[in-house]
Amino acid sequence: MCDQQNLTIGLDFCKIRGQHLFQVNTGVPAKLALEHASDLLEVINGLSQTVAMELAHGGESFAVYHLSEMVKALVDAAAAGLPDSAGGDQ
Repeated sequence: MCDQQNLTIGLDFCKIRGQHLFQVNTGVPAKLALEHASDLLEVINGLSQTVAMELAHGGESFAVYHLSEMVKALVDAAAAGLPDSAGGDQ
C-alpha cells in the first residue's frame, strides 16, 4: 500500500465573463477537501429545506447555488487527485 497522501489538483470554478473567481488549491489533502465539502453540503441541505418550505427571503436560493458549485469543485479536485482504479499513481 502506498503511504503517499492523496492531494487535490488545482481547479478553477465560478466563471464569470470568461474569468474564474475562485480556485481549489493544488496540494490540499483530499480527505480535508472532502470533509469541507461535507460541511458545505450540510449547509446546502438546511438552506434547501428553508427554500422548499417557502420561508426564504430571496438570498437563500442564490446561496444554495453558489455553495453547491463550491462543493462540486472540491469533490472534483479531490477525486482527480486520487490514484486511478487500476492502482496507478496520481
